[in-house]
Amino acid sequence: MQLKTYLSCTLALIASFAVASQGLAFDKAKLDTFLTTNACKYCDLREADLSGRDMRGADLENAKLSGAKLSGADLSALPMEKRTKRANLQSANLRSADLTNANLANAAAAGAYLREADLTGADLSGADLSSANLQDANLTNAKIDGAKLDNAKFCGTVMPDGSKDDSGCVQL
Repeated sequence: MQLKTYLSCTLALIASFAVASQGLAFDKAKLDTFLTTNACKYCDLREADLSGRDMRGADLENAKLSGAKLSGADLSALPMEKRTKRANLQSANLRSADLTNANLANAAAAGAYLREADLTGADLSGADLSSANLQDANLTNAKIDGAKLDNAKFCGTVMPDGSKDDSGCVQL
């Protein structure tokens, strides 16, 4: 009888964990919309796997992308007939996102929250990262030529050359 009670409690605990963890994952409907339209303003794509995807010119303004896998993704500008459409990641939450080897050249990412993001080998050349939070981000071997970094927060940030930048750490 005790074994049966123990098993019932264990199964109930596993079921409640599964239900609770669903709240931490991305919104499947929003992901499907994004994959169709390449736009997802203010949407929830936390933990989504978008690795290697062509997302040139994507509009992800204020999107929740924390923990998302974007390694090798192309988030650069999209050449169009008469103009170029920049990928829009302004104020997006990319905390702990995997952006290794991602192409963010010329992306508009002002105010993006990139804390603890892995940007190893990413191409950030010409990107607007002004006022972005890069605390504890890894920029090892990233290309930052021409990137706009005005007012970006650096604290525990690993720079492209492997050095650590703590210039934005708050001193108590």
